Amino acid sequence: CDSEARLRQRDSAMNRKLLISAISNLSTAYNLVIINVSHVTIAYQYCGGADACSAQVEAASTAVLVGAILGQLTFGYIGDCVGRSAALRLTMALSLFGATISAAAVPLGGDSSSVLTFLALSRFVLGVGVGGVYPLSATIATESSSNAERGRNASLVFSMQGVANLAAPLVSWALLAVFGVPATGSGGADPGLAWRLALALGALPGLLLVPCMGEGRGGQGGGARHTADERMSAPIAALRAEAGRPAGPSSTLLSTLRQRKYWSKLLGTAGGWFLFDITSSGSRAVQAAAGDAPPLQGDLAHNLCAQMAVVAAIGLPGYYVSVWLMDRVGRRRIQLQGFACMAAAFAALGLAYDSLESAGAGGRVAMLLLYGLTFFFSNFGPNSTTFILPSETFPPEVRTTLNGFSAAMGKLGATLGSSAFKPMKDGISAAWGPAAGLRWTMLACAAVSLAGFALTYGFVEDRRGIAMEGAATAREEDNNGGASAAP
Repeated sequence: CDSEARLRQRDSAMNRKLLISAISNLSTAYNLVIINVSHVTIAYQYCGGADACSAQVEAASTAVLVGAILGQLTFGYIGDCVGRSAALRLTMALSLFGATISAAAVPLGGDSSSVLTFLALSRFVLGVGVGGVYPLSATIATESSSNAERGRNASLVFSMQGVANLAAPLVSWALLAVFGVPATGSGGADPGLAWRLALALGALPGLLLVPCMGEGRGGQGGGARHTADERMSAPIAALRAEAGRPAGPSSTLLSTLRQRKYWSKLLGTAGGWFLFDITSSGSRAVQAAAGDAPPLQGDLAHNLCAQMAVVAAIGLPGYYVSVWLMDRVGRRRIQLQGFACMAAAFAALGLAYDSLESAGAGGRVAMLLLYGLTFFFSNFGPNSTTFILPSETFPPEVRTTLNGFSAAMGKLGATLGSSAFKPMKDGISAAWGPAAGLRWTMLACAAVSLAGFALTYGFVEDRRGIAMEGAATAREEDNNGGASAAP
């Protein structure tokens, strides 16, 4: 009876941690995606058009990426020092605060476009929070799972990103339909309820998690209710000493990166994530046409919300194919086929662009569907595997630290891609026409995908079914109701 009770308690603790990780990922993805629509709305409302304050919009977009990189590096390290769950609570608090403040954005002075400066500051804080979620939620999911289900559970947690990618444009579309699109140049005369509510909803997942994340910190139930994550602090300290690293905060990210034994693994985890996020930034090359009114209404060719929803809907099944096959096919093979299929789809889109563009509305829809396939194979490919690989590749004493570093390299790739692809497209378009600009942007994405394939082939390990160091200790401690596992 006692063993059955401990088993039920372990399963309950595992399911709670997986739920917390999943909702944290939903929050992260929603907050990163929702701003793509809100920026457009705000630019037309306060600046009179997307081109009138493009520099401020770019600064606000960059701020959240810089914040995310800082959060990934900082909270990855904090997760190894104080425990995964404690660090995750801090990241969600920052996310909740950043999302709430973003919804209250107002001009900082007489210049109405300074509302985007306010937004950049608040989104930086949000970025630090959402960035920290990546390494912590992945590590919690993998450490909480058995060897046979580790890939499935981590993929299921990550699939909430796909749900958020679809929910964000649909929520924005619905709010714009209810409250209306702010008039161009209306500034503060229009309250902008649609975009404010859309941003504020980014705080909702964090609020829903408050009761769940409060459990396991003592109080009623005592040690039996402590999460395995928090009880792992002692084993992790011992493992640090055994590995020749200081047991406390004196062991830094830089000291970890100087250890050669991690370099080839980081080429696979951080390098693959870096290249993948470069390609994902190519999405800026396919967007709604801008004019005198915000591209948020009308048919598919002129409605940004509809375009984002269609692409997200096409890509969503890829997450669940990954859930189904992650433990059967393996991370390495899924990442290889994902990069290969992405390269083929990007190349086809680039080479067939002239034909599709000349076909009118039907051709544009076909182009959007073909582009959506790049999302399907990224989700059934490197988008899912790069989330999982770092959390099971590295030992527990540096697991979230190097997971955070790998995730930060991904965001660095996204920053590089977003800053390089659009200028490249615009420059080629100015010299040889719009068709050439988009064609060569897609072909560049295909080339980067092939580089990701090569890096995966050479440096990514397939660790499905292989026991994770430290995870068994955590599960055993769950069984023992908080007692340390026997040596």
